[in-house]
Amino acid sequence: METEQKVEKDRLAVGVWLRLMKSYNLILRQARRSISTDCTLAQFDVLAQLARHPEGLSFRQLSQELLVTAGNLTGIVDRLEAEGLVVRNQVPEDRRSFQVKLTKSGQKLSEKLIEKHTTDLQKLFAGLSKDELLQLRDLLGKLQTEIEKEGV
Repeated sequence: METEQKVEKDRLAVGVWLRLMKSYNLILRQARRSISTDCTLAQFDVLAQLARHPEGLSFRQLSQELLVTAGNLTGIVDRLEAEGLVVRNQVPEDRRSFQVKLTKSGQKLSEKLIEKHTTDLQKLFAGLSKDELLQLRDLLGKLQTEIEKEGV
């Protein structure tokens, strides 16, 4: 009996994983379409994080916020800088560190894209009630906490 329950729970876990991935991929596809005329999704992620931190972020802070390595950010920031959307300033206390900030153009573009992205997400989740969205958010938060606790 216990083995049957374990097999059923294992299958359920795989089913949840598959639905999460399918939903994620569908949302990601829409997000890419939404911003594709202005920048890449990776560039948008950087712009959105910097919009939340007008004082700017170091590469280390930015990589922690985005869950990517600082090395992955270099090319993205280089392109954003070349387009005049961000500026990279050396940190006076540490000549090896740089702080990245939005320029005025970057602020304008990030505001436009964040508004569009928010509207698109609202449309994608329109089929769920407010209570369902709250429940989904809370369950995903609980899952995230459990995974982080396990150190996985």
